[in-house]
Amino acid sequence: MTNSKLDRRLFMKGAGAATFMTGAAAIPATSAVAAGRGQMQMSTAYNLDEEFNRIGSGDFKWDMIRKANRPHDVPFPMGVADMDFRALPQITQALQKRLNHHNWGYEAPPADYKQNIVDWNKARYNEDINPDAMVNCLGVLDGVTSALVTWCDPGDKVILHTPNYSSFFSVIPGSLCELAESPMILNDDGTYEFDYADTERLLQEGAKAIVLCNPQNPTGNCWTADQLRRLGDLANQYGALVLADEIHCDFVNKHATYVPYASLGEEYAMNSVTQKSASKSFNLAAHRTAYMYSKNKDLIDRIIRDGIHHRGLMHTMGTIACNAAYKHGAQYMDDMQAYIDGNCHYLESFAAENFPLIDYKTHEGTYLAWLDCRKLAEEFGEPEGDTRIGDVMKQFFIEKAGVNINPGENYGITGAGFMRMNLGTTRHKLKGALNAMKAAMDAL
Repeated sequence: MTNSKLDRRLFMKGAGAATFMTGAAAIPATSAVAAGRGQMQMSTAYNLDEEFNRIGSGDFKWDMIRKANRPHDVPFPMGVADMDFRALPQITQALQKRLNHHNWGYEAPPADYKQNIVDWNKARYNEDINPDAMVNCLGVLDGVTSALVTWCDPGDKVILHTPNYSSFFSVIPGSLCELAESPMILNDDGTYEFDYADTERLLQEGAKAIVLCNPQNPTGNCWTADQLRRLGDLANQYGALVLADEIHCDFVNKHATYVPYASLGEEYAMNSVTQKSASKSFNLAAHRTAYMYSKNKDLIDRIIRDGIHHRGLMHTMGTIACNAAYKHGAQYMDDMQAYIDGNCHYLESFAAENFPLIDYKTHEGTYLAWLDCRKLAEEFGEPEGDTRIGDVMKQFFIEKAGVNINPGENYGITGAGFMRMNLGTTRHKLKGALNAMKAAMDAL
């Protein structure tokens, strides 16, 4: 097996002492950043400034987006929600060791697989998970589907507070349920709030489940305990199950706190199922491994017995990668959180000084920035026919800046005029994208 110290040196290749001090060399001297508001404490263990080339690997973010937009060049693909950093070395080592075995028969996950998941959530969030009430999933969406099919009858309404993750708009109907979209309330400070009155209306109309995104994709909200309890009280009152997608929980900026829904108390934990995965935290989406759990073991047993959970099939390489991540990745995750926090603050400072048509304030969770582009949208006027204003702005940034970001309408009826931008990349790439966007908008 590759020597771990050697592999760590390769990860840090080219990273001199200056790289790990303040990151000032990587940040243009705009006045707000120079004043310190856009700076961060750089990684002390991993060189996240390394320019890691992903082109040619066949991934969605770089190869597919660039191919789909030819003849336009897209040097800054910042839509697909994965990251551009080199993987944790211990993940690669564990996968390589298994590859060298040269046999692929039936196989159980690593012996300490579930325990490392339990330990990770306990150490970081003081959350107690019963390993006997935890089930593997091929992905968070697969877990949501299994729970919905178990809990709901065909045609039942499922509440989705929007803007929300775009794939839920197909997963809920794909589970033979009716999607009940509940627009959230946008506060003056750029955060969102549940519309509790509208939620109760939908529950009174017979909604049987609520899909909760916590932290919220794409808005970046980290819901407080009070907000979650108020939502949970409504769910409990009307007998609706809460499905908590908490896949982004490891990405929380320094001013915010992630509250696991199942940690609120017995009555909330018993009426909920939580879905998580290392795929966001450690960029393992290609490995198709996630997990779900509940305090209510009878409910988990029902999902396995009565749902469509495919016997909780395990992806061998995925469980190996996930296990290595949770076992060895605490420092890597800490460094990643600090780096993303710095990217968020840098974007906020840059936008305040250079984007008169775009508003952004450092969000609370995820590595996805929710850009308020409503003033920019006014510059283009009303789009023709069925064209969405988000598609117009997306094409503008592709053609004029080589930047791919996602239309807000992908995330619900309240997303018009907003765009989602992935900040899970190096400061160098972020700087290049923002400068290109500035030049494009300055030329309007």
